[in-house]
Amino acid sequence: MKKRILWTYLVLAILLIGTCYFAITHGASKIAFSHLTQNNLNILFNIRLPRIISALVAGAALSVSGTYFQAALRNPIASPGIMGISSAANLFQTLALFCLPALFVGKFILAIVGGLIALLFLFEFQKQMDPYRLIIVGVALNAVFSGIQTVVAPNASSVSLATSTWQTTLYLSVLGLIGIIISLVLSQWGNYLKVDDEELQSLGLKPAKIRVILLLLAVILASVTTACVGVLAFIGIIVPQIGRFLVGHDYQDLIPFSLFGGAWFLLFVDTLGRTINPPNEISAGVLLAIIGGPFMIAILLKAGKKRHA
Repeated sequence: MKKRILWTYLVLAILLIGTCYFAITHGASKIAFSHLTQNNLNILFNIRLPRIISALVAGAALSVSGTYFQAALRNPIASPGIMGISSAANLFQTLALFCLPALFVGKFILAIVGGLIALLFLFEFQKQMDPYRLIIVGVALNAVFSGIQTVVAPNASSVSLATSTWQTTLYLSVLGLIGIIISLVLSQWGNYLKVDDEELQSLGLKPAKIRVILLLLAVILASVTTACVGVLAFIGIIVPQIGRFLVGHDYQDLIPFSLFGGAWFLLFVDTLGRTINPPNEISAGVLLAIIGGPFMIAILLKAGKKRHA
């Protein structure tokens, strides 16, 4: 197994380096390092580099967030992108443009507040239903928050990877990397939640406390990312599930895989969207929906077969 994990990370490293190079040199215009003009340097440093760094950090943060959501809720398709967390964060960061227009950090504060409000709703409903019905509630919350945003701020400019600037990239990198480092430190906690609560309590551990801390960390990661690059659904489902197949179910292996795998996957999807038909772009959110929808259906079908086996 260890050999397989090493090979997985070697392939990931090659993919990351190759995709970064391609993302830097390709787009609406190709850049050759042997013939750098002033215009090329402007495109490289002010447009492509912030977008590439944002994609790497956002992909890592959202994948780790999804992994912890699945651990805490014991649900393989739990993810902030489809359970209302990201849409609530997006709504509140949009409201920050009206409530705190002069305070740039206000969008991050209100985005986290929005994510926490959605989490409180999920906590309330979790007591009354099984994990898969909770997903339906999450999807409904997602629709509600998205609808409210359309009504409240129909003309508000949306954020995405395409709108990345050095300012948003800096905030995302600092806050995202702090959250990711904490996630790596707490990775063993994900393994605790694979055990029944009664057994954890008999070992002197507090499962409710562990679950709440991991969910808070996941919400903060997802909310900060959403405030910078908008709602990106399904990446928090796709990457952790592939990780479980490649490196196993140990969260001390799964969290690092989600970090690097998510960083590469979002950069790959974003680069594909902007290079497949230049100068036109297909947003990363659209491509993730095209890939993630069938992926989620496959997971549900697999889970259904296990239930009836």
